[in-house]
Amino acid sequence: MGRNHFYLAGTVVTDKSIFENMIIEIRDGKIIYAGNNHETIREDLPCYQAAGWICPGFIDSHIHGVNGFDFMDGTKEGFNCIREGLPQFGVTSFLATSRAAPLEDIKTFLLLGKQAVQEQSGAECLGVHLEGPWINPKYQGAQKAEYMLNPVLKDAESILNFAEGTIRIVTLAPELPNSLEVIKLLHKNNVAVSAGHTDASYEEIEKAVRSGLSRITHFFNAMAPISHRKITVSFAALYLNSLHCELIADGFHVHPKMIEWLFRLKGADHLTLISDCTGTNQLPDGRHLIGGKTVFKQDGKVTLENGSLAGSSLTLNRAVQYAVRNCAIPLEDAVHMASYNPAQVCGVANRKGKIAAGYDADLVILTDDLEVETTIVGGDVIFQRK
Repeated sequence: MGRNHFYLAGTVVTDKSIFENMIIEIRDGKIIYAGNNHETIREDLPCYQAAGWICPGFIDSHIHGVNGFDFMDGTKEGFNCIREGLPQFGVTSFLATSRAAPLEDIKTFLLLGKQAVQEQSGAECLGVHLEGPWINPKYQGAQKAEYMLNPVLKDAESILNFAEGTIRIVTLAPELPNSLEVIKLLHKNNVAVSAGHTDASYEEIEKAVRSGLSRITHFFNAMAPISHRKITVSFAALYLNSLHCELIADGFHVHPKMIEWLFRLKGADHLTLISDCTGTNQLPDGRHLIGGKTVFKQDGKVTLENGSLAGSSLTLNRAVQYAVRNCAIPLEDAVHMASYNPAQVCGVANRKGKIAAGYDADLVILTDDLEVETTIVGGDVIFQRK
């Protein structure tokens, strides 16, 4: 295979459906045909038969790092190593995600993000997800409370101008002072606003939705739980149909039965699978320094010294596996939640997240047991399982 002209044949998973005996024609990095008319195949072009499932490439819209590297390390090498490592997990594009930090560190992160968007290697950087500094210390999680700030409109304008259109998502706590004005500004600038690390009440979420809030960051985590007496952000996420929810499907952050129930309630169109990986995925069990904090990894679970969860060691392919195997979510819906839905929030759903004519040839081929066999970015094979 390569960035030339070839065919891929097999079972296709796209548009929340499974299509057997399909042909995909790829030329110059684009899909130019996807259907079952085998009579159109030219004998002078190669045709590769896939044994498992041909899916749209996964898009990780909330990831801090992978393979020991973190975007907030502030180095170009870190960005490059992450983007080069992601295809082995079926990820063909992503949003580099920050954490609460000094403004200068955030600007370094944004500068590297702008550069990454312009480059062509490994998985494609679609922009950045700004998680913090406008979050609530009450639900700080693994983030540093000293860098958490109340939003200020002037600061938000400065960050937007500096980022030059690369910010796709901002996670903030809508109960903080000035939040509604900042949400309105971000929404006006086509930035998706997500409630996270928040102690917001239902009423505060309602007001934020009217100002432009549309998402919930790593749902159920770093927020008040559901209560039958005091309705919180968790209830608002379930009750308000307009709110889209991120999910960390690893068995630690959300119980599999809760994920199954959430899927029944919200449906595949309102859920996005994320990794929230902090770069610990390939690190051994034990103590590690991540984002300036000591974390402990044990059997895939990452915690702080006090036992609270500290991001994840999950990768997006494992999230799809877990959703299918443990949460009664059909493969076609899990793939939709890891490809088309994040493509929408990243503003690229017109060219990514589906297998259809006119779309980028970003594909992942999964084996029957949902392991990543091959990852294709822009028509080029950039990962092949040995």
